[in-house]
Amino acid sequence: MNHPIKCNKILSHLHHLKGNVVFLQETHLKNSDHQRLKRSWVGQIFHSKFNSRARGTAILIDKNTPFIVSNTITDSNGRYIIVTGSLYNTPLILANIYAPNWDNHKFYSDLLPQVDSHYLILGGDMNMVMNPVLDRSSNKPVSISRSAQVLHSYLKTYGAVDI
Repeated sequence: MNHPIKCNKILSHLHHLKGNVVFLQETHLKNSDHQRLKRSWVGQIFHSKFNSRARGTAILIDKNTPFIVSNTITDSNGRYIIVTGSLYNTPLILANIYAPNWDNHKFYSDLLPQVDSHYLILGGDMNMVMNPVLDRSSNKPVSISRSAQVLHSYLKTYGAVDI
């Protein structure tokens, strides 16, 4: 999203889709560049950044969405942003993840305890195969990674589902 034309196209498309809450991964923006995400329809911007134009996550909330933020946790490696707050007086956690593209179960073991209360919207790019039948076009058997095992256990414990 460093190129102004690309950034404008993405944000115009998102506005056309009328999303109230938008999760972006691989924003590749430095801390000072996140104001580029501000548009007339965007009321709140939450982001994590890395020390170079790599990685990065952002959550954009429409200006007409009455989300009240109470806490924000950002990852210094640009891998996630977790925002706790309330929407229509309902406690809510928004967690946007851009996971490493290698099997790093410790990443999930460290991250998931931070999102274990309230209602949760967890999204992003997990960079893993959760279900080989649904997540792969190949019929070649594949073993479930340790990261996927950690995430499966979390989902089962909290009654969450992978849509």
